[in-house]
Amino acid sequence: MFKKLMEIWSEQAFSLRIVNDFLYMLESSEEMLAFTFNALTKKGEAKKVKKNIYFKDQSINLKERDIRKQILVHLSAKPGANIPACLVLISISKDAERLGDYIKNFYDLNNLLKDTKSDYKLFKKLFQENGEELLTIFKIVSNAFKYSDNKLAMEAVNKSRAIAKRCEEIIEEVVESDYKARQAVVLALGARYMKRIALHLSNIASSVVNSMPEIDFQK
Repeated sequence: MFKKLMEIWSEQAFSLRIVNDFLYMLESSEEMLAFTFNALTKKGEAKKVKKNIYFKDQSINLKERDIRKQILVHLSAKPGANIPACLVLISISKDAERLGDYIKNFYDLNNLLKDTKSDYKLFKKLFQENGEELLTIFKIVSNAFKYSDNKLAMEAVNKSRAIAKRCEEIIEEVVESDYKARQAVVLALGARYMKRIALHLSNIASSVVNSMPEIDFQK
């Protein structure tokens, strides 16, 4: 789907700027998530990265609004423009903006951590194992989008949905565990936020391979 849209826009300067702005949003979200995992697993660094987290989230919000504005201006100036392509970009730019919001929520779990230790089994599984894989998915999604690569896009969709499923399993394990309330809340919220991040990445990746009505639709 997206490859065809890019071909239609190949000679339009504004499309290159939008794509670059969108890739900036993904890259900034990836950096935010890396900062967040460092803060969660190395508690002493939490305050150090707080400003970076919130600054990048604000810059992502500004880029999303700028993309939407550029597209609306373009549609107003050229009523015959490719409307489905514009709608796709508006949709996935909103997904990218939501990534920043969920990562910021993820970071705020530092306020609840306190006595939660990184040697707990589920803590390691969520914040280290799944977290590292999620960071690699960001790179796969960026490359799939940048090069209109269907194979990479499907890889990202499958990996993202696998993480989302594992997050649901972690929540079930938390419910059955004997963790203290504070630990259980951190793990359950963390799993929920990670699931949403993974599914937004899946949605973005699906725009490369699916037609507009089927974006984020898993057959």
